[in-house]
Amino acid sequence: MRKIQILLILLFVSCSNLKYLEPFDRFKNKPKSIESTTYSITYIDSLAKEEVAYKFILLYDSKGRKIKNSGFKSDGSPSAGGEEYTYDKYGNNTQIILYKQDRSINTQINFRYNKFGQKTEREYISGWKKSITKYIFDRKNRVEKIIEKRNDSSISENAIQKYDENWKKIELISNDSSNKQKSRIEFFYDKKNNEIQSKWYNSENKLSEYYKSTYNFYNDRIRIEKYHIRSGESKLVSDTKTEYKYDEKGNCIEERLISNGKTSWITKNEYKYVW
Repeated sequence: MRKIQILLILLFVSCSNLKYLEPFDRFKNKPKSIESTTYSITYIDSLAKEEVAYKFILLYDSKGRKIKNSGFKSDGSPSAGGEEYTYDKYGNNTQIILYKQDRSINTQINFRYNKFGQKTEREYISGWKKSITKYIFDRKNRVEKIIEKRNDSSISENAIQKYDENWKKIELISNDSSNKQKSRIEFFYDKKNNEIQSKWYNSENKLSEYYKSTYNFYNDRIRIEKYHIRSGESKLVSDTKTEYKYDEKGNCIEERLISNGKTSWITKNEYKYVW
């Protein structure tokens, strides 16, 4: 009896420890793998022609952790040696390794987290290039300071991210090395927590452009409009729509990107659900 109790406790702890994991990247019904093929669309005499641009295959373990991503060129040959992912016992992604085709390491990215599952450090290593990004949280005021430094200690990123009471980002301020504002972005959401608008300000804190987004029943973005502000007037400069098809489980099996009235890209997804 005692052995059974211990096993049950271990099982409970094992399951509950992955509290910061987003299982299966929010795909439904626990897919084991996803094969995604993207086609570029060209037009000859107004007739659309599909050509494979690239493909990738994602693999998940039974707990929903993404463990491998393999990419392929348009001719079906591997584009590199793939990506592999490592996690801690709480489900935080602690490492990503990108391999060359000969399986030597091309890029390694390491992550650290605080006890709340928030990323506190990112270390990027690729050959002789190295950078470390620190994410410093003031949880009381819901403010995050982001500092990225290169090998030579020069600052490549200096930003402040602000959050609302639900930890949704509401403002991002990018500064130069002397803490003078380079740009500022405000974010707005609907009742389903979808980002429906972002306003972009320049170094003088003047509104320069903004984006408006629309979503469907599945909370997938179906339209994004980009506006420029000139002499106080707004002008629509791009209008991109996305059409989706879903399988019976609610996962997207086809995505069509339509830019200014013409389909430019099509992505088709195949899911395997059997373990």
